[in-house]
Amino acid sequence: MPVLEFTSENLPTSEEFRRMLSLNDATYDPLEELLRLERDLAKLEQTHGLSSAEFYTQYQAGKFGDDREFICWAGRYTLYLRLKAKISKSLERIMTAETVLF
Repeated sequence: MPVLEFTSENLPTSEEFRRMLSLNDATYDPLEELLRLERDLAKLEQTHGLSSAEFYTQYQAGKFGDDREFICWAGRYTLYLRLKAKISKSLERIMTAETVLF
């Protein structure tokens, strides 16, 4: 999902904010988001020489501490897993519906 960033100098009005959210909702592509997350995770994996799954297991066990980079990595991995599951469920529904129709 596109990132909206604001500072005290560029805060939108409530109407502008609603319009921005609406536009983002209309242009959101879950597959593009999944690919973006995969690219982000691949960079972190290459930097640290560890798969995201391995990292997350160790992170959950408290082996990585509270460094901002590791918190963000864990968050991205969680988002990746959730989005991947949602897309898979959607595809299963489509495949089931097509099987019923044919």
